[in-house]
Amino acid sequence: MMKTHFDVIVAGGGIAGIAAALAAARAGAETLLLEKEYALGGLATLGLIIVYLPIDDGLGEKMSASISEELARCALSLGPGKVPDVWADENATAEQRKGTRYEVRYNAASMMIAAERLLQDAGVHLLYDVRLSGAETQGDRVHAVQVETKRGRMTLTARAFIDCTGDADLCYFAGETTVDDDTNRRTGWYYSFDGRKLQLHMQSDPIYDAIPEDSRLYSGTDPEQISKHVQDMRRMIAGHVENLRAQGNADAYPLLIPAYHGLRMTRRLETGTHFSEDAHDFAWFRDAIGMIGNWKRPGHRYSIPYRAIRAEHLSNLYAAGRCCCADKSGWDLTRVIPSCAVTGEAAGLAAARQARDGSAPGFECVQNLITANGGLLRPELFDRIIE
Repeated sequence: MMKTHFDVIVAGGGIAGIAAALAAARAGAETLLLEKEYALGGLATLGLIIVYLPIDDGLGEKMSASISEELARCALSLGPGKVPDVWADENATAEQRKGTRYEVRYNAASMMIAAERLLQDAGVHLLYDVRLSGAETQGDRVHAVQVETKRGRMTLTARAFIDCTGDADLCYFAGETTVDDDTNRRTGWYYSFDGRKLQLHMQSDPIYDAIPEDSRLYSGTDPEQISKHVQDMRRMIAGHVENLRAQGNADAYPLLIPAYHGLRMTRRLETGTHFSEDAHDFAWFRDAIGMIGNWKRPGHRYSIPYRAIRAEHLSNLYAAGRCCCADKSGWDLTRVIPSCAVTGEAAGLAAARQARDGSAPGFECVQNLITANGGLLRPELFDRIIE
């Protein structure tokens, strides 16, 4: 008979969910990871967003290590790709590394397989083809989640829960305050082939500028708009292939297209503490649970606070990745792969400790767990403190 009670349940098997489940299981918690698709990674694999953005600050300092770095190297373990030489050299100085971003490109299939192996080796229980559909609360705690399966609705209970759905679905179902964003852009990364050359095309409407007149914006929580985005994405890809042919590459065709939507920012937890790119550059939060750089430009450093990944009303619920609390500018940093791994690991360690002790750990405890796990917390790299 299938087991239905666990120490920790992680909803969502993207990068944040992988990191959260891995951290929780390695910390001794019996952990279940729920994934609606048939592979891990979400946008990072099924969406073909195969760039592991920088885990450094562009000034030569590594900002994220532990599971964030482990997953970057894991993505390369079955090939192809490599860590930049200066970052592979453990004796290299910050001055030598300055100007070379610790960024890698990987193969989506390799990442799916390697990440699954990591979770299996850690003893994580993994369920594919299950879709979160509800949550039950008792007092100030989440008691159970409901999932839809081939055998109908199933109820699963745990001592602690982590929302890594990318859409704050668990927070929403559990009654936490959430913020919905309906300004997603059309996107569709894909590979073309012409019998000779395999090429990745990073198709997207402008992320920050005005969109084309023939395009639109999309909600990531409205079923009709999600479906519209997927159809428009494929039409975008088909149009790009037609352009390739018109420009002289008559043999080009789409070899591999996303098996996932390309929606970047949909719904997130609202706690009142908004991590912000605009407001928190070089700011050290007293309750920091991780550090990140800025993938868009070098020379910036950020810490992410524990209060941004903890639910405001439910004491045993955490949110990681793009589900955690941030303003629009901060969301653009928390949604990317390295940051998802950083917040996922912190949430996994906190949830595992809560499952063991019965109450949510304080931020000092979580910080100690992170550094013991090899994570980086270096307040000396920042020039101001936020209490």
